[in-house]
Amino acid sequence: MKKFKYIVSSLLIFPAMIFAQSNVGVVNETGSDHKATIGQDGILNSSYVTQTNEENTATITQTNHNKNLNTFSDVNQSGVENEATVEQTSNGMIVLPLAYGSLKTIVNQSGDRNEALQVQGPHLQQGATYGEIIQGGDDNFASQHQVKFGNDARINQGGNGNIAEQAQDTKLLPDDEGSFNKAVATQSGSSNEAYQEQQGATNNALVDQSGSSNTADQYQKGMLDVVKAYQSGSGNTSNQDQRTGFNLAEVNQSGSLNTADQSQDVGLLLGGYNKASIDQSGMANSSVQTQLGYMNDAKANQSGLGNMALQIQTGTFNMASIDQASITSKATQIQKSGVGCEDDILNRADIKQWGGCDNNAEQYQTTCTVSMNDAVITQDGSLNQAVQNQFGGDNYSSIAQTGESHNAVVTQTRP
Repeated sequence: MKKFKYIVSSLLIFPAMIFAQSNVGVVNETGSDHKATIGQDGILNSSYVTQTNEENTATITQTNHNKNLNTFSDVNQSGVENEATVEQTSNGMIVLPLAYGSLKTIVNQSGDRNEALQVQGPHLQQGATYGEIIQGGDDNFASQHQVKFGNDARINQGGNGNIAEQAQDTKLLPDDEGSFNKAVATQSGSSNEAYQEQQGATNNALVDQSGSSNTADQYQKGMLDVVKAYQSGSGNTSNQDQRTGFNLAEVNQSGSLNTADQSQDVGLLLGGYNKASIDQSGMANSSVQTQLGYMNDAKANQSGLGNMALQIQTGTFNMASIDQASITSKATQIQKSGVGCEDDILNRADIKQWGGCDNNAEQYQTTCTVSMNDAVITQDGSLNQAVQNQFGGDNYSSIAQTGESHNAVVTQTRP
């Protein structure tokens, strides 16, 4: 059974307004039990659907009354039981120079039982938006919802049983600022999940998963934030949340059953320009990073087994580093403002747990001056306890534990 459909829309006449209709819809189906529906209402809309094999479904609805022209959609399904839904809307006022044509969406599914959903529009700034979904595996689900102006969302899933969802400016009101966000999700493994939500402006989000049963969740509400998640292991989970501006957060998980949590927000100061990185190549490790200040840097490297790392920074120009290659050890770093302090600045905390097991290291530092506190803990044994408390400025402490069952506590206070 072979089906061929060619659709050309003619002239639309509205009261007191006439504009030439240049819509073109083409459906080419080869196989059996295909369904394709194309509805176009604006001008210069184009849509192409090609379905091969059987039981594919494609539904396309496009509405664009000028908005500086352009609308395009292309769906190509060659597998079995695929379903694609594309809806593009941009029929409001022409807002020059922001809206200058082009809503574009591409869906390409060559596997079996894949499902793709794309929705674009309808805020007045909508224009120059691009959405792409390519699924070469089986049983994948992908969805994209773009609002505002100039957003870019791309999904490419080549594995099986993957889920990818992208939302850009969907919660903003028409007058709220947003636009020019970019989200990319690439999944070549199996049973991976990627969720990307951008509600701000000029943010960049990337998820790259080549392992299996990994989950990456990214949320951006600020401006000019960058968040990246690379997962090549299995059973890993990463959560990244950015709610201010000019921050960078990155997670790299190549091990298994690891958990990474990064949060960058407005705290005691106007947040921004913070850097956070988590690298997990071990197994069953957990790392949490929270930065509420300005120009802070937090790094966590976990190559051991069952380790826990916690880093909290609320001031300015603080640096925190944790390196764990041991087993079931715990590291805690908290650097924040003291009571009555406007800033917490220039603190450095370093914890190295390189061997053994069940070590515990804790560092707490506060300062109200421009003098730098420096704390270092090195643990290469087992069952060791080390705590450093430094308040004020110009404090320095170093603890090295290489045996077993050692206990060290250092407390320093300087006005």
